[in-house]
Amino acid sequence: MSEHGDEVIGRDDDADADLAGERNLDAIPGTAVEIQEMETPEFVAVAVPEIAVRWDQDLAPTLRECVDEHGRPERDELIAELPDLWHRVDAALQRLGPGCLVTESVRYDAYEGWQIAALPRYDLDGGIEFHDRREVAPAPRDRRALVQALVDAVAERPCLDLRDALQLLGVFAGTFPPGLDAVCHRLLGHDLRQGVAAGMAPLHEVLARRAPDRVSATCYQESAVGSRKAKGDPGTDNEDAAGAGRGASGTVRCAVFDGVTGDGDGSGRIAAQAALGQAERLWRLEEDLPPRQLVDELDAAVGRTTETGSAAAVLATVRPDGTASLVSVGDAEAWLVRPLRGPAPGGPPPRELPYAAWKLTPAHTGYAERLRVSPHAHGDGSALVNYLGNGPGRWTQTTVALAPGDLLLLASDGATEPERDRWFGAVLAELAAKLEESGRPLAPALAAALVQRAEALGGWDNATALVCGIGEAKDA
Repeated sequence: MSEHGDEVIGRDDDADADLAGERNLDAIPGTAVEIQEMETPEFVAVAVPEIAVRWDQDLAPTLRECVDEHGRPERDELIAELPDLWHRVDAALQRLGPGCLVTESVRYDAYEGWQIAALPRYDLDGGIEFHDRREVAPAPRDRRALVQALVDAVAERPCLDLRDALQLLGVFAGTFPPGLDAVCHRLLGHDLRQGVAAGMAPLHEVLARRAPDRVSATCYQESAVGSRKAKGDPGTDNEDAAGAGRGASGTVRCAVFDGVTGDGDGSGRIAAQAALGQAERLWRLEEDLPPRQLVDELDAAVGRTTETGSAAAVLATVRPDGTASLVSVGDAEAWLVRPLRGPAPGGPPPRELPYAAWKLTPAHTGYAERLRVSPHAHGDGSALVNYLGNGPGRWTQTTVALAPGDLLLLASDGATEPERDRWFGAVLAELAAKLEESGRPLAPALAAALVQRAEALGGWDNATALVCGIGEAKDA
């Protein structure tokens, strides 16, 4: 979006429409549209007028500018502030109709809060297209604009388009605000028939939920050799390792390690087992090491055991107060699956899945490093640049708040195999809903279902899933 004082001039096509903004959406002040004569031949197949849009109020900075230059809203506070944005979006859609947003429409002022800079749709004659005011659901264009604006605000580089935004969400979840991937996928996929604020409210309740009291945690794990990877040697085929332990204080520690072999001799399994053994020794001592020291201890254990093997890792420490600390290096993943509130007794049945899910850890791969600086990155998404065994390099520490009913998933990348054009968070939510309907114990059933799913998708890799079920503590 280009700004020249209080005037923006541009071609009126759907992809590059300019913006008019206002601080109060109940009344759009001073907006004037002028159709300017164009110097054109006497006859052309399509005549498109130039439109000059003027407003009498300054626009707030774009969301990316506000976060980058002013530090407001802070990245960790962004999710909590979004409900106010949705009300502004609904007001814009009610006033101007669907299709009035582009990425630069989302603006923020540290003192005044959210602002939506929006334009009505124009026809080829330069007139405003009238809309049915009963229609408040955002158009695909509006949905894309909102997602791109949110990702653009927290990414290290400007977001190119929707495809780029979704790639960044998948790779850098865990460094982005927790739950942003769930927010963006709901914006794109939910019907939002009652408006954005009403449609997003159930997810925001889920994201803000905290344990009212002490919690308990019980872990279940499943692991299997992918049939297309197996060579008939049980000692080397499955290079994953996982375990969990409960301390006297009630703290539960769990971990998944995904071995990376050096020359096909099973050194990846040696590395994964060495890392798990060192973790279990630390658990028995109930040492709550700082993340940096923990990663160094595990890395040293792998280095002492094998010269060629290495391992990706994800570890969790779940405390009785409901907080969980996550440490990850490589491409092993952590996800949180949380139930939505059910309908009131006697109310209508829910029209959506009763679970939401979001990713808690980023990927440390060569592809991730390239994507960090270029939207045109490509290559093998499983080639690690950070791992245990040769100096861990980049690693990530995250703290999350848990609540009874949560399912905390730690998994090797074989168990989180993506499906074509389908977000894995949606897969998790659907699996949890189906397993709940079957009446099976949810945490162990989810671990088993993820391993079975990996085999059904081709069995290309070892699949290990450790699911920690969170409940209310029996004894406070």
